[in-house]
Amino acid sequence: MKGVQLYLVGPGQERRPVRRIATELADIKTMGIPIRSGPAAANTLVEVSTLADDAGNVARQVDCEGFRYKFKGSEIPWSLVVG
Repeated sequence: MKGVQLYLVGPGQERRPVRRIATELADIKTMGIPIRSGPAAANTLVEVSTLADDAGNVARQVDCEGFRYKFKGSEIPWSLVVG
């Protein structure tokens, strides 16, 4: 069985293979991550991932769930797909 591959899917259904380069715990209030399921208490920690594609472009997680990312220097959100 092959390993799990991560992809980011963006504009025009462009799909880029990515790898996780960092994971950190961050306070949800200070990260500016939108909260969909109601208000979060101060000091609520979420796991935030940073991904990179084969060209070295870095994307940072922008939601609580871990499925939306933005590449550095871009405001366009990409969706994480696991294959």
